[in-house]
Amino acid sequence: MRINGVTPISPKDLKPVRGVSGRFTVPTDDGAPSATGALQALTSVDMLLAIASVDDEAERRRQMASHAAAGLDALEALDQAEDDEIRREKAEQLSEWAQGVPEDGHPEITRILRQIELRALIEIAKIERDGD
Repeated sequence: MRINGVTPISPKDLKPVRGVSGRFTVPTDDGAPSATGALQALTSVDMLLAIASVDDEAERRRQMASHAAAGLDALEALDQAEDDEIRREKAEQLSEWAQGVPEDGHPEITRILRQIELRALIEIAKIERDGD
């Protein structure tokens, strides 16, 4: 990912507006205002790190959702296979998919992946049982 045209924020960009106090206050539980610290400038590196951490999480969720969709597609292909040889081939592909299920990530997507994996293992066990 390339970001062009980002300029660092300098302290002169953060100067207070005329007629406004230089500090921001927040009321506390006892009603007295509490002054916050001085404004701090964010560097472009700080901004990029913040953006990257958000993008990494979104990318991880996208990859997990894509993996779940691939598992569902493999289950459907197995269900539609009519020949025993093709069913065994699809079951092998499904088994390989199940071995690649990620262990960590977004909790809700992980739960869905586990349900798909369980269904895949059941279908594989049925084919192995019928093949013996």
